[in-house]
Amino acid sequence: MKNIYKVLLCITVLFLSSCDTETTGDVSRVTNYAVIEINGDSEVIINQGAAWTDPSATVTLAGEPYPFETSRVVDPNVPGVYYITYSAVNDEGYAATATRTVVVVSTATETCDLSGTWKRSNNSPGTMTRTGMRRYTYDNAGGVTGDNQLTVDVINVNDVLLYIPFKANASPSGLSVVSFQPGEITSCNNFSWSLSASGFYGNFVRTFSRT
Repeated sequence: MKNIYKVLLCITVLFLSSCDTETTGDVSRVTNYAVIEINGDSEVIINQGAAWTDPSATVTLAGEPYPFETSRVVDPNVPGVYYITYSAVNDEGYAATATRTVVVVSTATETCDLSGTWKRSNNSPGTMTRTGMRRYTYDNAGGVTGDNQLTVDVINVNDVLLYIPFKANASPSGLSVVSFQPGEITSCNNFSWSLSASGFYGNFVRTFSRT
């Protein structure tokens, strides 16, 4: 009977919130966790000076609106990669978070034209092709050839930071990819980045030099 009671309690809030059951002796209780839903896209790319209003998030606990915090404010006039984290902690101290990435792209003329041939530090070659203002594609972002070779879109954010937007099926094998953290342009002949591409690639920094 005790087990049936625990299951019924979780079913009651299943459609409204996440729950878990803890048992201490003969006493069972349900823990409700905050549920965070980002309003709008989790990745946003805008040009410097564009209008921007954070659509925020919807946070509930047990189906009811619940207070939360927003980690930072985006300044659309300052190019950069902004990570906005929405967080809520329930009464028992369990935290829930969700993150939105906002990339503000400089509208100034680029310091360096990154198009051309490059190689990773392991000598794996690649080609950077310009597709627009501060926009490129790179055909070997992970420095690994074969079915898992990644072709990515690249944004020169502000002549210092590089960002790889999310791309599904970026390799012949169907891997999805996105920046793990912003890359860095160290000179017109050198850059580095780390990426997240399923379980095949690690998140370590990869460095590239012009050939």
